[in-house]
Amino acid sequence: MGLNKVLEPLNIGGITLPNRIVFPAFQTNLATPEGFVTGRLLRMYRNIAEGGSGMIITGCIAVSDDGAPATNVMRIKSEEHAARLKELFTAIRKNGAVPAVQLMHAGRQTLSAITGHPLVAPSAIPCPVMKETPVELDGNGIERIQDDFAKAAIRAKKAGAGLIELHGAFGYLIGGFLSPYSNKRRDRYGKDKALFFTEIIEKIREKAGDIPLSCRISADEFVDGGLTVSETKRIAQRLEEAGADVISVAAGTYASMAHMAPPADMGEGVHVHLAKAIKDATGVPVICVGNIWSLEYADRVIMENKADLVAICRQQIADPRFVKKSLNNQPFNKCTGCGTCIYFLRGANSVSCPQNPEL
Repeated sequence: MGLNKVLEPLNIGGITLPNRIVFPAFQTNLATPEGFVTGRLLRMYRNIAEGGSGMIITGCIAVSDDGAPATNVMRIKSEEHAARLKELFTAIRKNGAVPAVQLMHAGRQTLSAITGHPLVAPSAIPCPVMKETPVELDGNGIERIQDDFAKAAIRAKKAGAGLIELHGAFGYLIGGFLSPYSNKRRDRYGKDKALFFTEIIEKIREKAGDIPLSCRISADEFVDGGLTVSETKRIAQRLEEAGADVISVAAGTYASMAHMAPPADMGEGVHVHLAKAIKDATGVPVICVGNIWSLEYADRVIMENKADLVAICRQQIADPRFVKKSLNNQPFNKCTGCGTCIYFLRGANSVSCPQNPEL
C-alpha cells in the first residue's frame, strides 16, 4: 500500500505514538447518568485500539457539573470516576494505542434541564441553537472552572492518560471565550480573549506537572462575527507559548453544525487547509480532521506537510478495525455519511451506526 508517513511513530512531550492516526474525542452519551464508564464504552474504545489507531482521545469529559453537554457524558469529578477511567486507559494501552482524554465545559451550548444548573458563559448571550440565556461568569466563576480543569487533569494523569486535550473548539466554554461571536466582555477576559485558555494551561502545568497537552480549536467558526483563521493563527501561537504540545484543528460551532460534522457532499479533507494554516504559524504538531476516509489520503496530508496527525472518527465508528484492515488490503465497513452517529441531531439517546451493529 505504499504508506510511509502515516505509519511513522511520533514523539510528543515524551510519549511515542505508534502511528499518525488519531481517533478523536467523540460524544457518545454512553456513560452512566452519573458520568461513569460503562461496559459498552469500554468495548467501543478497546475495539478501536485493537483496530490499529495510534492514539485514542476519550471524551468529551465534563470537568464541571454545569458544563455537561448531554445527559450521559463521562465525568472526572471524583476518585471513583478516575478509577473507572483507569480501567479504560489500561485497556486502550494494552491493545496498542496511546490513551488520551479530552476535558471540556459546554458553556452556553447545553441546557440547564440537562445540567441541573444555570448555564454559564463569557457573556449573557444565548447560543442561537440552544436558545437559553446563560449567566455571565464573574471572577470567582472563572477561577472555579479553571480549577476544575486542573483537578480533572491531575486525576486523568494519575489514571494513566498519556495526553490531555483541552476542548477549545465548537463554541463550548473555552471556545466561547476565544471568540468575538460569544465574548463581549469589557474586562481583561474580553480584551485578551485567549487569557481564559492560557490560564487553564498554566494551572495544569503548575498542578499536574509534565504531561503532553493538546489544545483543540475551531480555526474558522463559519459564523458572522466569529473566529477566522487569521485570528486563530495568533491564538495558536499564544497556546504554544503557554505550553501546548499539540494543536488540534477543527471548525464550526453549533450555529455552523455542518462544519462541526461535515457531510460527505462537502468533500474529502474539507478542513485540511485550516490545519495547514495553523501548522505554518506554529512549531508544534498539528492534528487535522474532517471527512478523511482513507489511509492513502491521510498519508498524503502528512507527506505534503499539511498536518502531523490525522483524526479519523466516523470511519472508525463504522469499522473499528478500519486501520488494520486497510493495511492488510481487507474489505471494511465504509462510513456512508448517513449521520446516524450524530445522535443528538436526530433526537436519539446515544450513538449508533448501521454499519457497526456491535457498537
